[in-house]
Amino acid sequence: MVMSNNITLRPLEKKDAPLMLEWMKDFEVNRFFRFNPDDITIDSVNEFVENSKDNSKNMHFAIVDKTDKYLGTVSLKNIDSKAKNAEYAIVLSKKAQGKGAGYSATKQILDYAFKTLALERVCLNVLSNNKPAINFYKNFGFIYEGEFSNHIFVNNELCSLKWFRIMKNEFESIIENKTKTIEDVKMLEFPQLGDDRGRLVVIEGGQNVPFEIKRIFYIYGSDANVIRGQHANRRSEFCLINVCGTSKVKAIDCKGNEKIFNLDRPHIGIYLPTMIWKDMYDFSEDSVLLVLSNEHYDGSEYVRNLSIFLNETT
Repeated sequence: MVMSNNITLRPLEKKDAPLMLEWMKDFEVNRFFRFNPDDITIDSVNEFVENSKDNSKNMHFAIVDKTDKYLGTVSLKNIDSKAKNAEYAIVLSKKAQGKGAGYSATKQILDYAFKTLALERVCLNVLSNNKPAINFYKNFGFIYEGEFSNHIFVNNELCSLKWFRIMKNEFESIIENKTKTIEDVKMLEFPQLGDDRGRLVVIEGGQNVPFEIKRIFYIYGSDANVIRGQHANRRSEFCLINVCGTSKVKAIDCKGNEKIFNLDRPHIGIYLPTMIWKDMYDFSEDSVLLVLSNEHYDGSEYVRNLSIFLNETT
C-alpha cells in the first residue's frame, strides 16, 4: 500500500512475531482484549502470522514505519464480497500510540476496503468501557449504531459491546473534511442593522454561519503576548468574532500552509473548518473574542500538538 505519514501497511511476517507478543503481554494494551494473554506464546503468534497468508476472508496487515519496524496490526475480518462488508480491527504497541500511526493505518486500510475490495460498509465492535478506543473511532468518523448489553463474557464478567460503522460515502466525506486547506478558511461579514440609537449585528446558524450553532463561548482578559487556541479539531468547526477590541488569528492547514487574519471589527468573523490549526494572539486590552461552534465540547477531538497534526493529516 501507499506510504502515508511514513506509515506503511504490509503483510505480517515472521520477524514481527516477537514485537506482536510484546504488546499481547502488555497490560496497558491488552486490558480491553477478549483473550487471556497468559495463553499466548511465541509459537501461537507465529502460527497466527502463517495463517494470515493467502486468507481472503480475514486480512491482517502489519503497521510499519519507514524503517519497516512493526508498530501494530490492522485487520479486515469476515470479509463478505457479496454483501460488500467487513469488520475492522486495530491494535498498536504502546510506543506507537498517540503519534498518528493509528489514523494513518485506518485511513489506508479503509481506502483499501472501499477502493480495492469494492466494499460498501465496514463495521467494528468494541467493549463499552474501552473509552480510549471509542474516542478514536468517533474522532476518525465511525458512526455509532448501538449497543449489545451484557453480550460477551470477558475477565470473569459480562460486558457490553458498542457497534460502529463507516460506509463508503461516509469515508469519502471524512477524507475530504480532513484535507481542508487554508483556502477553506473564510472571512465572514455579518449584516449590520440599526439607526441613530446604535448598531445591531445579526448572526444566524445555518444562514450566515455555515453550521448550526451548538456552543458559544468568549475569551477576554488575555494579554497581547498570550497565544490562545493552539489546536486543531477533528469534528468542530468554528466562527471567531472580536465583538470588542482586536486580535489576530493564524490558521495552518495540513500541508503547513499558513495565513494570518485580522479581527478588528465587531461585524467581521472568520470561519475555521475542521482540521485547521488555529492560534489566536495579539489581543488588545479591551478584546472580547466570541467563538461559535457546531459541536459541544469534547476534549478528545482536540489535536494539541502541531507536529502530530501535520503528520496525522498527510
